[in-house]
Order: sequence, then structure tokens, then C-alpha cells
Amino acid sequence: MNNNSPVTTARAVRYLLSHLKKHSVFLALGFVVLVAVDTLQLVIPRIIQRVLDQLGAAQYSKAVVVQGGALILLLAVTMVVLRFLWRLFIVKPSRQIEEQMRLDLFGHLERLSAPFFNRTRTGDLMALFVNDIGAIRMATSMALIGLFDAVFMSVMSLVFMIAISPSLTLVTAVPLPAIIFLFVKTGRMIESRFAVVQESFAGISANVQESFSGIRVIKGFAREESEQRRFRTACEAYVGQNLSLTRVWGLIFPSITFLASLSFSLLLLFGGRAVVGNSLTIGEFVSFTFYINLLVWPMIATGWVWNLVQRGLASTKRILELLDTSPDVRAGATEMSALGQMSASLPLRGRIEFRDLTFRYGNNGHDALRNISLVIPAGTSLGIIGKPGSGKTTLVSLLFHLYPVARNSLFIDGRDINDLPLPQLRRSIAYVPQDAFLFSDTVAANIGFACGAEGVSAAVEEAAKLAAIHRDIQKFTNGYDTMIGERGVMLSGGQKQRVAIARALMAGSGVSMLVLDDALSAVDAATEAEILSNIRTVIKSKTSIIIAHRISTVRQCDTIIVLDNGRIAEQGTHRELVKRGGFYGTLWELQRLKRLTEEA
Repeated sequence: MNNNSPVTTARAVRYLLSHLKKHSVFLALGFVVLVAVDTLQLVIPRIIQRVLDQLGAAQYSKAVVVQGGALILLLAVTMVVLRFLWRLFIVKPSRQIEEQMRLDLFGHLERLSAPFFNRTRTGDLMALFVNDIGAIRMATSMALIGLFDAVFMSVMSLVFMIAISPSLTLVTAVPLPAIIFLFVKTGRMIESRFAVVQESFAGISANVQESFSGIRVIKGFAREESEQRRFRTACEAYVGQNLSLTRVWGLIFPSITFLASLSFSLLLLFGGRAVVGNSLTIGEFVSFTFYINLLVWPMIATGWVWNLVQRGLASTKRILELLDTSPDVRAGATEMSALGQMSASLPLRGRIEFRDLTFRYGNNGHDALRNISLVIPAGTSLGIIGKPGSGKTTLVSLLFHLYPVARNSLFIDGRDINDLPLPQLRRSIAYVPQDAFLFSDTVAANIGFACGAEGVSAAVEEAAKLAAIHRDIQKFTNGYDTMIGERGVMLSGGQKQRVAIARALMAGSGVSMLVLDDALSAVDAATEAEILSNIRTVIKSKTSIIIAHRISTVRQCDTIIVLDNGRIAEQGTHRELVKRGGFYGTLWELQRLKRLTEEA
């Protein structure tokens, strides 16, 4: 997702430890309780050993058996309570780490610029939020627990085994080095293959997201079967990558089980001989068997833990790669200074100046805008006309600083746009995009989004009236509380545009610039005239930029420009441009004749 150098394992470990450190108190309590549980587990075999040895020594008494059984039962109940506590102390921080990582990711994504989202699939980002964060949660909870538990139980089991019989411990521990060797050999394979699995899952997420977002197009062209084939191919690739991982993981678990069984075989062979030779009591043999069991579990758990750790590290690297991605557009250099903070609180007046501005998207070799020089005085209006692809939307996108802008080429209130704090700049502009995006929420929430208003209010209704959508909303089943579906699917194109206009009009008193990017293309001429009449007072009080294909939309603007292949081909008032002829004059005559024909 970026061009930075690969994230190292050491850095991924440090990143996880930095999060764990914030919850050190809870984790310490959890490990203390975990030690208590493990200690009780280690005590139980000694109780059984004592009872059996007394029985073997013909010192049988009912009281010994009852006391031993009661003590084991008491320890079991205690372990139930303690196990609940260590899960509470250790799992809770992992959930908090999961929450914080999601917040960090979301916050970072909101700071990234438009070019990043242009080149990154939504499904890839969703995979990070779901699959990768989940893998990290498992690595910082169950893997952490399993690792600590395995180390403690292994060491203490060996201690108890040595206390019973050092020689037998030495014999039965022969398989342990083989297990360590197995982990070292397979660790990198698991991490690299899991990274590929996550990439494959991201592909599936992107596939699903695009298919459901474009479901109406898919159905409209009857392409359901081809989409199913495409999804099946993605799923098959995901299964294949998982099988590749499973082959490695599938080697570890049976190998550990085999080595554990080898330990039992050695115990039966040499331990049985020791019992027959009276160098080992029955109680000691049974107790040793329990400790072998307690030692075998960490062997098996270590493989599971190793798998979780490698998955967590692979996911951490993917997340760090995203966090390393720098915004293409950075906040103004003065934003962090005292002067910058003071100026950021002041509203912009809205004087816009382009000075020989040239712009291209990335390194595609084509200039979207070329040598644009233009002054828009504060409080005046600019109309923009041009063929599709002439650079109209690109020009207004630069006003929001969505893309990098060369220094000394774009000024707001006489200040280079690169020196303006982004929040100050963007809060000063109300924008209605060409493709009106609405959220899956109520009509009222969508209109009030610009200023954070969620419910129905007089201001929301007033904005809707100005945008000529109030009457339509009143006809909805639930009025302003009507849910409009994803991207406003329940509304017509014209209704979506008018809701978006109402949202822009709700942006607040600090707005000094209004941008309408072909925002009236989906409404009829009568509705367009009503909206323009309603918002004329608003337009006069702000610096307004109106992009349109219909000249009737921009004819009242103070200045009109015609863009052609990224250049200003014509500039003037409506009357001047009509007299001059050219593209504008020709378009005006064609649209006027069309309107007269329709009226006739």
C-alpha cells in the first residue's frame, strides 16, 4: 500500500510491546493469577503420589483417601475461579489494544489524501480492520497466555520430574530439542505464508465490496454468473493459500504429538523397569506420568502459540506499512506554530487566485490543468463550462487541497494554499460534488451532517426548502426520519443532488466559499431555476464556484470561464461570451433553440 521499506520483525515486536506496556498492571495481575493456577496443577500429582505411596506401604486408611480427594476437589474449584480471573485480566487488555489499533488506523486513514484512496481498494482496508486486527488480538491474548503458560509449566514440570528421578527426566526429555528445531525451521514459513493468506483475504473483501456496491449494474447487464465465477476464483485462490499454510502447520502438530508419544514410550520403558527394580515407587511413577502430561501440553501448545505469534507478526507488519504511509498533502507549515493556531481560528474571506497553475495526477504524463491564471475576488461568483474531461472537477478539487499543489500557484486570501491549515481551509468551503454521496441514514442526518446536527430542526427544514427538496421529503413515509439506504439508493438522482445541496447550505456561518460541481445536472429546468432563485442570497454573500453543462445555471455568475483540455479557452461575463461566439456562444444558441423547441 506504500513505497516505504519493508517492516522488520523487530519493529513489529516493538510495536506490539509498546501496546502491551500500556496495560502492564492488568497483565501482571493476570500472570500472577496464572502462576497460581499452574502451581495448583503441579501440586495435585504430589497429592496423588502421597496417597498411592501410603496405600503401597500398607498404610491404607479411609481418611487418607477422603482427605486427598477432598483436597484435590478444593484445588479444582479454586482453579475454576482463578482461571476466570486470569482470563479477565489478560483478555481485557487485548480487546482494548484491538480497539486502540482500530482507532489509530481509522484516524490515520482520515488523514491520508485522495491519491491514496484512488489507488487502494476498500476491501484491502477492510481486511486490515477485520482479519489483521483479529490476528493481533489473538497474538496479544491467547498466544501471550499460551507462551507464558507453556514456559512456566515446562520449567516447573521438569523441576518436579527431576525431584522424582533425574535420570528418568533426562531420558524422557530427549525429544525436546527436536521440537525447538522444528519451530525455528517453520517460523518464517508460517509468517510469510500467512501474509499471503491475508492478501488473498483482502482480495475477497474487495471483490465482495465492489460487487455489492455495483449490484444494480451487475443485474442491469445480467452479469450475475460472471461475477460468481470471479468470486469463485478469488475464493479458490484463498483456499489454495490457506492450504499452503496448513501444510506447514499440519506438519508441526503431528510432529509434536509424535515426539510427545515418544516421551511416554521412553517413560514406560525405563520407568517401568525402575518400578520393577524398586528404585521408583508406584506413586512416583504415576506422579511422573502426570508431570509428563503437564509437559506434553506445553509442547503441543507451543506449536499453536508459535502459529498465532507468526500470524500476529505478519498482520502487525501489514498494519505498520499502512501507518507508515504519509499523506500526499500535508497540513500547512504554520499550523503548529502559535501564529498558525491563531490564524486558523479566523475565517477565510474567500479571495482565490490561480497563478500559472499546472497540475497532473501522479506520473501519468498528462497535464489535467495547464497554465491556469485566474482571480476570483471574495464574494463574487465564477461559472465554469467545458466538455467532459476538460479539468473542471480537478480545478475545484485543488481548492480543498485534496491533491498536492505546487507552491506559488494557488492562493487563498493572498496566502499560499500549502501554508493554510487544512481544517481552516476545508471548513471554509461548502461543497456539492458531481456524484452526490449520501450516507445510509435518515434524510435529516444527511442534511445536518456538515454541522453535526442529527435530528430534525428548523435549520434542517429551511435548508431543504432552499434546495427545493422539502416538498418531496414531506411525501416520504417517515418524512425527515426516512432511511434512504446505502449511498441514498432510495432517492432519485435529482433528489440526491438536492439533499446534497441542502447539506452544503447547512455547513455553518464560517463558510466563505460555496462550490457546486455540476450539482443541478439531474434536476429539470424549472427546479433548477427555483433552487438558483432560493440560494441567490447565499451565493451573493460567499465566493461561489458553479460548474455546469447548462448555461442557464451559470449565466448570472460575475465571471464565466470555458475550460478546454485543461486550459482557460474563454473568459468573461455571459453577455461578453455570447457576443464573442466561440464554444460558449455556440453552446448557448444550441441550448436556447432546444428550450424553445421543447416549449413549442
